[in-house]
Amino acid sequence: MMKSKLKVFILVAMAIALMTGIVYANPDLSASISNPQVYKPGDRNVVIEITVTSHGAPFNFTKVEAKGDLQGVNIIGITPQNGTIGPGKADLSMEVSISGSATAGAKRFDLFFNGDEISGVGPMYILVGDENTILPPIIEEPSGPRTYRPAADFSFSIGSGSGFSPGGTNSVTFHAINRGDTPIRGAEFTIELPAGMSVYNTGVTSFIGTVSIGQRVGRTFSVMVDDDIAGGKAYPVTIKLTGFDRDNGSVSLQNTFYIPVTGSGGGAVRDILIENISAPAEVSLDEDFTLEFSVRNSGGAALKNIKAYADIPEGLMNKSNATFVIDSLGAGETQVFSIVMSARNASNRSYPIKIAVEPLSGTSGEVIKYASVYAKGGSGDARTPQLIVDRYSYGGGSVLAGKEFILDLGLFNTSSKTLSNIKVTIISDDGTFVPVDSSNSFFVERIGAGGHHSKSLVLAAKPSAEQKTTGITVRMSYEDGEGGSFNADDTISIPVMQVMRLSVDEIIPPYESYVGMMGYSSLQFYNLGKTTLNNLMINAEGNFDVMESNNYYVGNMEGGQSDRYSFTFMPRETGPMEGKVIFTYENIDGDEIIHEVPFVFQVMEMPVWDDPYPWPEQQTQIPWAIIIFGIVLAVAVAGFIVWRKIRKRKLNKRLEIQDEEFNAALDLGKENGK
Repeated sequence: MMKSKLKVFILVAMAIALMTGIVYANPDLSASISNPQVYKPGDRNVVIEITVTSHGAPFNFTKVEAKGDLQGVNIIGITPQNGTIGPGKADLSMEVSISGSATAGAKRFDLFFNGDEISGVGPMYILVGDENTILPPIIEEPSGPRTYRPAADFSFSIGSGSGFSPGGTNSVTFHAINRGDTPIRGAEFTIELPAGMSVYNTGVTSFIGTVSIGQRVGRTFSVMVDDDIAGGKAYPVTIKLTGFDRDNGSVSLQNTFYIPVTGSGGGAVRDILIENISAPAEVSLDEDFTLEFSVRNSGGAALKNIKAYADIPEGLMNKSNATFVIDSLGAGETQVFSIVMSARNASNRSYPIKIAVEPLSGTSGEVIKYASVYAKGGSGDARTPQLIVDRYSYGGGSVLAGKEFILDLGLFNTSSKTLSNIKVTIISDDGTFVPVDSSNSFFVERIGAGGHHSKSLVLAAKPSAEQKTTGITVRMSYEDGEGGSFNADDTISIPVMQVMRLSVDEIIPPYESYVGMMGYSSLQFYNLGKTTLNNLMINAEGNFDVMESNNYYVGNMEGGQSDRYSFTFMPRETGPMEGKVIFTYENIDGDEIIHEVPFVFQVMEMPVWDDPYPWPEQQTQIPWAIIIFGIVLAVAVAGFIVWRKIRKRKLNKRLEIQDEEFNAALDLGKENGK
């Protein structure tokens, strides 16, 4: 009876303990690190942010500890040490220090609440390594909710020289190593540049594909720097790696680097003002006239090596110098220029004259103004007011197929009349560009004489667009306020770039690899993009030897094609044999792109087998007595065989003689019988 009561008491006590969380922690808890990154040996007072989620009722705790395989990682403390979690999320901060002798790897740990040593909340990992360390994949837990911790190490290198220079173009290559515990699928590199820098002839986003755990990938961007950007300082450039984890969760990792721009800097071309434009409103046939304008530096620094010029349209004739080189234009300084022209070949129409100032090294940072002259070309006085597209931009050197971009248009009324009821229609010549959330037309009520109007439209390039420069027709209809209706067409051109998409299958290791024995492996790769991968070269390298080159030159790989790469290797030692397959190719602008696929093969010692047929020198020596006995036995057997043959020959001969005697006697008997 006493034992029965004791059992009941114990069961009731256990039930109370379970309900209050004294014996077993709440099973509805999960935890993850919200700021995952790779820490280096020697890092001190590192704060790791941990998010704990209660998926059920609120969970109260009075103590929290971190325990696990934390060799080389010292837990300083966790805050707060008491509180309530949920329902929902709560944040904890864990301060740790990494020992200088800590080995690279993923250090696993769990959180234990209220002194409970049975149920841990986790697992979580502290990643320790350096820029040259490739961490092994983290083992998946067989049960419970899984929270992936994507992480990456970023690095960059500049193509040539020590940096960029105003008005110049240079390449910058970014690399990223997947340091997290999940592959990044559908990965893309996106570069973000400061004002004054732009990507030249490619999009700001480059498709990568799947980045395996420990894999290193890279992309090269050609960056153009404006002439008027200040030199002698560093500018922030951000690289983003985005994609999806194993469970299609969003991944977004980034790092910001500072890229130097060399040179002493100076005034900016945008500080130039073209002022005091003077030209006759109307001239007659063969009449000479003078165009005059001034150039003023409104900035606070001197400008050097710039030029001012007038772009004289067909129908007017230049009778003097139309281009002026300005060696130096001080802050606040003004220079005046004049050009003599003639309306010798003109007809009855208005002629727009472009006046521009730009650096001698190129057209970047150009400042433009327009003058207008009406020329009477003989009889009649029919005036045709002109509306033109005097500028346009689309955000860089090209647009990316399948992506949206903003087209900025500038309209200029070159005539001396106000134009009204203006309708502008954007027409893609081959259907490459389509408007986004708007019509392809817009309306402008009026543009005054010599006035400008700007308009921005959101367009998108079709994903299937061909990689080439595509034209857009800007169709304009307008009135001059005196009953006249007019139409004008202008054409602008926009280059389209296709996403480069090289996809590589995982490398399957050989069944067995032995030290000193030639091994073999291969992989399949695909060009999933619509553009050609130029000068594609593949090579395999690592801590192994080769008997012949593993280089494979594919050449130009068209979109939609696939191929297989095979390579050989001879391991040098037992254990993990690390290597990588390197894909190198060029985009349409000749920029080099590198794609690396790492691999690790396990190498074993060559086994030693017992040889069932040993070499003669390995055989046991036979005693001489046995050898002599064998020889004697062989001679005896041979002598016996020879004796038998001789005896048989004599016996056969005797039988032949007896047969002859018998036959002779038989013949004699027959004769006597007669």
